[in-house]
Amino acid sequence: MTGFTSVGDLSRSVLLRQANAHLRSRLLTLTQEAATGLRSDVPAALNGQMGPLAQLQDRLLSLQAHEQAAALARSEMDGLQGAMEAMQKLGAGLLPAGNMADATSLGIRVMEARQDFHSAARLLNVSVAGRHVLSGTAVDTPPLSGPADMLAGARAQVAGLTDPAQIAAALDTWFAAPPGAGGFADAHFHGNTKAREVPVAPGETIRLEHNALDPAFRDLLKGLALGALATDLGLSGAQSAGLLDEAGRRVAAATTALTLQRADLGFQEAALERAAARSAAETTALSLARSDMLSADPYETATALNQAETGLQNLYALTSRLSRLSLTDYL
Repeated sequence: MTGFTSVGDLSRSVLLRQANAHLRSRLLTLTQEAATGLRSDVPAALNGQMGPLAQLQDRLLSLQAHEQAAALARSEMDGLQGAMEAMQKLGAGLLPAGNMADATSLGIRVMEARQDFHSAARLLNVSVAGRHVLSGTAVDTPPLSGPADMLAGARAQVAGLTDPAQIAAALDTWFAAPPGAGGFADAHFHGNTKAREVPVAPGETIRLEHNALDPAFRDLLKGLALGALATDLGLSGAQSAGLLDEAGRRVAAATTALTLQRADLGFQEAALERAAARSAAETTALSLARSDMLSADPYETATALNQAETGLQNLYALTSRLSRLSLTDYL
């Protein structure tokens, strides 16, 4: 005798719900693969061989970290180049001052020198993304005191002097004194002179060595300070004009030194760009290799997606038909 097996309503409902959940999950997975072009089941796509992908991902993460460091270094260099370009335009009115002995003309030149000194201090405290470029490794600290404090310190060094040569020599000594000698560096420099090593590509670094104590920067401040103090020291008109003239020569020499500083920074920028270009090329190649490993075949995905949609539609139709069955219709 042949047995008869039937499926109860509750069992049938469970089976239909399971089939519906499976098809909907399959449809969602295939839709994601069609949209992204990547396999959702990576281990299956690689036949369980995850080692090469892990190595590739590690290399890409390393390149990304170097790219971010290079971008920050590029921004800092751009900021410093802009600051030095602006500094080269300061003190332009000091050189002709030696031919001026009247109080009005001298007062105008001194006022310009003071304004330029304030501008130079602001430019030397340049910061990029909250990092002070000329503070050495102490990037969270402005490298220099405020311009008023620095001018007060310079004035204290020449207090009581009336000979222009002695005044210039006193400021030379104070500005040029190395750290620890009690000069400008100890009183008004708050960073350090340590170079920063920036990894801009795997195996490649650049050294950011510029700081606010570089001779070109100190010479610029010294020249502008001479000009700013020219009428504050009880000198005669001719002596003040001579001091302004000396200030102009020192500013001109500092401007030439700044040109060399900018050229040196330009070489570093070029080296950074070469390293960044190599990293970008490697990143592109590795990204393509990863895409080849993980990409889903568009034709296969579209075919499977169509099959899943058809299966889900058939299931809905079957569920609707079964829900309408009744004993009366059967009889």
